[in-house]
Amino acid sequence: MTDDTGTIRGRDLRRLLDSDLADPTLVLVEGRVEVVSAADRQGGGLELVTRRDFLHRAGQEGFTDAELEQHAVKLSAAVDNLGG
Repeated sequence: MTDDTGTIRGRDLRRLLDSDLADPTLVLVEGRVEVVSAADRQGGGLELVTRRDFLHRAGQEGFTDAELEQHAVKLSAAVDNLGG
């Protein structure tokens, strides 16, 4: 489930991590956070993070819901800062 606030939530990162898509990517499209394959992106929306990059930056592979919420807060703040 997504909302139109553009806020990244832990559940969005869980969907990214659990995705069966090839090279899944978290994107922001018209205020919605979506998980798409890299091949399906085709310039639509703002790329937030790929699963590969997220795992590399986090330095781990297993996450609790609380840990994903913490990462989501940081990612949301970074996106908010893009607006100036």
